[in-house]
Amino acid sequence: MKQKQQLRQDVHRRIRELGDRSDRDRAILEGLTTLNAWEQAKSVALTLALDLEIETMPLVRKAWEEGKSVFVPKVTKQGLTFHEIHSFDDLEPGVMGILEPLTAATTRAIDICIVPGRVFDRSGYRIGWGGGYYDRYLATYKGTTISLAYDVQLLEEIPKEPHDIPVEFIVTERETILCSLSSV
Repeated sequence: MKQKQQLRQDVHRRIRELGDRSDRDRAILEGLTTLNAWEQAKSVALTLALDLEIETMPLVRKAWEEGKSVFVPKVTKQGLTFHEIHSFDDLEPGVMGILEPLTAATTRAIDICIVPGRVFDRSGYRIGWGGGYYDRYLATYKGTTISLAYDVQLLEEIPKEPHDIPVEFIVTERETILCSLSSV
């Protein structure tokens, strides 16, 4: 089986080959926002997209329009902290150029966590950027976990480690995959 870094590179190449991804992004966000978990949620945590990721700014706007609280992560030496934002003015560029919050960290329960990833399998396991931040956060997270991905990011099998935590759903431009029944 290929190593994680090689899998990331292969998937990045496939995403680049998709060309204009705006229609795919819209389809993925529509798939997410029709899930019962989304409709029931009062709060959502998500990262703001980097290059080659599904654009999440429209999702932030939709959450606000629906009256949901929106939380974004900040990377610290201790791990991820989540911060509620009320507008895009509450953000500044942080680690890896990712927009991070200027607001205070919260300990509030968050209903849905949109978990980023680079490569996925249909069981909900993911390969992220390699820092392990989300796996550490998810070890104690009690809400619903959902990842957004292009079909080309799904592989039959990926390397897994004992600390890896699968997400419950993966939403692609073609389907919604129920990966785990842990909190459904």
